[in-house]
Amino acid sequence: MRRIRLVVLAVVALTLAQPVVASPARADDSWHNFIQIWWDFEKVYADLPTITDNGNVIVYEGKTGWEGQGLGPGPSVVLDANALVTPGDWDGNGSADWMFRSSDGGLYLRTGIGGNVSKHVGRGWHVMTALVSPGDWNGDGNADVLARDASGALWMYRGDGNGGWLPGRVQVGWGWNIMASIFSGHDFNEDGKPDILAADSYGSLWLYPGNGSGGWMGRIQVGWGWHKMDLIAAPGDFDYDGHGDVIARDIAGSMWIYPGNGAGGFAWTRRLLTIPTPAFFG
Repeated sequence: MRRIRLVVLAVVALTLAQPVVASPARADDSWHNFIQIWWDFEKVYADLPTITDNGNVIVYEGKTGWEGQGLGPGPSVVLDANALVTPGDWDGNGSADWMFRSSDGGLYLRTGIGGNVSKHVGRGWHVMTALVSPGDWNGDGNADVLARDASGALWMYRGDGNGGWLPGRVQVGWGWNIMASIFSGHDFNEDGKPDILAADSYGSLWLYPGNGSGGWMGRIQVGWGWHKMDLIAAPGDFDYDGHGDVIARDIAGSMWIYPGNGAGGFAWTRRLLTIPTPAFFG
């Protein structure tokens, strides 16, 4: 028994001595997880990637007591970015990835939080007025990107699971130019299929449940007064209560978390976050 106790103590000491480094997120959680740090002890927390006004990338880990402590490449990583997309494991390496659109309309892929190389994966994306990735929208096992053009048409661009695209885009919506904000809900209603959340120009917040095969179920209004928010995202289970959440910045610059209830709605009163105000986030 004493020998077993010594072995356990040695394992604990070795664990606590590990350096603070990020390792790949588990692929099944990669919709909303960018970093897996040793002190998480195998739990997966949702992360909120942000880009500051001066182009620095900062990721906030959605873990109680850590939400205001940003992690990331640091100020050396400065991007000419005007949109941020979080598709999950886009290139199939088991780690969550992210994309950004540059001012010239180029779309670039970066692997994980510490990825130092920007891979050019698209051009001409400046014609799109909104970009979002709900994960695997059409049910083929690979993450996809949805984009709205200036006419209000919503298009699905299918990922090939290896860092590229399948040929041909598919129109999946019309009239989306009434929406002031479109963002991924991941599986916000917990029916096993990815969803989209959108706030219209009148301030109504809508849940558009996906059907798991590239189409839609009937939309549901889940909020009012969201015209007071100028940035909105749903990074996943940010407060680690088992349900996906929504994070929003109001026009005064305050950051709020709206806890989800796991059924496509919200659980209780919103809570103020300590995250500094970003330029935009994914």
